[in-house]
Amino acid sequence: MAINHILYCGSFRFPDGDAAAARVLGIGKALRMSGYDVEFAGWEEQESEVDSQSDGSYAYEGFSYKSQDEFRQQQLSPVKRLFRYLSAGANTLRWLSKKELKDVSVIIAYHGNSIFLLRLHSFCKKHGIRLIVDCTEWYAPNHLVGGSFGIVRLDNEIRMRWINTRIGWLIPISSYLEKYYASRGGCVLRMPPLVDMSEAKWLVTENFRESGGPLRLVYAGTPAKKDLLGNVLRGLCSLKKEGICVELDLVGPSREAVVACIENDTGILETLGKALVFHGRVPQSEVPLLLARADFSVLLRPKERYAEAGFSTKLVESLASGVPVITNPTSDIAEFIRDGEHGIMLTDCTPNAFVAGIRTALSLSSEQKHNMRRSARRLAETSFDFRRYAVPLEKFIKDSTVDMTRS
Repeated sequence: MAINHILYCGSFRFPDGDAAAARVLGIGKALRMSGYDVEFAGWEEQESEVDSQSDGSYAYEGFSYKSQDEFRQQQLSPVKRLFRYLSAGANTLRWLSKKELKDVSVIIAYHGNSIFLLRLHSFCKKHGIRLIVDCTEWYAPNHLVGGSFGIVRLDNEIRMRWINTRIGWLIPISSYLEKYYASRGGCVLRMPPLVDMSEAKWLVTENFRESGGPLRLVYAGTPAKKDLLGNVLRGLCSLKKEGICVELDLVGPSREAVVACIENDTGILETLGKALVFHGRVPQSEVPLLLARADFSVLLRPKERYAEAGFSTKLVESLASGVPVITNPTSDIAEFIRDGEHGIMLTDCTPNAFVAGIRTALSLSSEQKHNMRRSARRLAETSFDFRRYAVPLEKFIKDSTVDMTRS
């Protein structure tokens, strides 16, 4: 029997609980196209009952999965939260220790803390299995519990600088991470967020937006401290004071989260009024339809390490929905997005730059906006569909297992 079974585990909520789940599902489809049998072990609390199979297992879109219950949804004290963080992955390691592994060639780990990755690396070496790290973020200190001097930040730096380098085989999401690990002797295959363009949720959105009415924007996701949604709102507020009304659909963030983005300046929300439409959290399957109602999606990030190391799933999902983006050049965005073709490229992430971008958008004819929608979708098909990555991914996996037999 060929050794072609791959286990994909780590800090994602399978099958559709977060952006990480979308990423691993896309890579899983590319692996399956290459002939591998992929099984997921995400850290979500439990499986979805709609995925239950007659034999008691769970499957989503043909992929078997087993929830590891590392992310329990409950309120914890700071000390218990820290303990939970440091012990995350223990359930996964116990599950692996009881699992039949004779046909497993590779385990792919999506992030995870240092302790988990070190133990998993040791486990894989013991069983002759190649461990590959799927690396998508390099968090800023102020994005982590405890800040610059916290244990989580220290753990993050150890993992990124030493442990990932020691493991040596990585699937980075950006050229920043690709170059970083390649310069340290790592074997890397860069892979941006992937989508399945044949899925019905993307197909029904083509040419959905009708012309007419005010310019409509959309932001879909959770801004947290990564996205500068506050600068978008400040820009829209200044335009509104000039008498220019631009509508913004907010898919995901609560009103409280948006207020936090503007440092509790509720006057901005009062000025914008009904131009802001709060949709709250919606199922992932409904997001493309909400995206497709807009003329443009918006994504602003500062030119900092975390933004250079990551690559926004929001941007790829917008393109897949046929919605061009208004954004500034961070990470590999400028490699894919051409100004005036797939979106509007801002000079920077400030409110003034955003306002200038909106003025450009307002000057476009219906035909120009329609052409940009078509170009956006075509870019998703040619650059982010999982099928494009099946061949290089197959070679990467084969090279990793051949290297394992030699070591």
